[in-house]
Amino acid sequence: MSVERKIVVVPTQQSGRVLQQLRLPHPHSGVPTSYYADVENEVLLEAATVDMDGRRSWLGDGWVSADGSASLMTPIDPLFVYLGLLTTMSMDGGDEWKYVDVDSLRLETNDTMDAVSVGVLLDMSRVRSRALKALCDVRDISSDMQVAKINPAKVLSWLRRKCDPSRLPKVLESSVADTTVDSELACLAKQREMALLVSEYLSLYWTTKLFAEFGGFAQVSESEQILVKRVQAVVFDAPESYVQGVASPGSGSKLAAKQEVRS
Repeated sequence: MSVERKIVVVPTQQSGRVLQQLRLPHPHSGVPTSYYADVENEVLLEAATVDMDGRRSWLGDGWVSADGSASLMTPIDPLFVYLGLLTTMSMDGGDEWKYVDVDSLRLETNDTMDAVSVGVLLDMSRVRSRALKALCDVRDISSDMQVAKINPAKVLSWLRRKCDPSRLPKVLESSVADTTVDSELACLAKQREMALLVSEYLSLYWTTKLFAEFGGFAQVSESEQILVKRVQAVVFDAPESYVQGVASPGSGSKLAAKQEVRS
């Protein structure tokens, strides 16, 4: 009897641990999404599948799998999921917010949410405490009832910290390296890249609010537009006109323009 094998890559800390599959709405789209919880350590993982479309296989010790796909599980800050859930519950029209019983989410099962999965998330006490402190105003109604409502100032403060330029992955730094030579604008460009990454886990409402916090990154956009115009104004020599150590005929002004772009 053959055994179907699946390749799953997990963080070292979760290797060998029991992970519980959860079905929760994605904080950006609201679409039901599979997450995996390391309940003991209160870590939430999201899964992404790398599909090789039948062009790769896996070869192991005494086995071969024709399915060359793999599932990658990476940690996600559970506060993004909390923000999505609490926004839906607490929004009272426009920019108004109301207090809600957080535990009432345990009773919600619908097309996008599974009550059992939400219960597992809510039972991660350290995560819950961090989420309510970072995102909400909280009132204790009784010893066993707590209500909360979104505090926009807290949410935006938390999101701004998420956009710290120093958090930009090294692999993305090259994408902003040529935006400007101005160090302040370069920092702002990195901040915009972080905001774009963060927005993949935010609803349109919070994405709009977050970008407004940074003035829509208008300075960076203006700098990029100027750079594009300068590059488009340069007429580069054809490669066949190049001779090592010798400038091509009439290239003096063109070389100066190239140097200007680099400066």
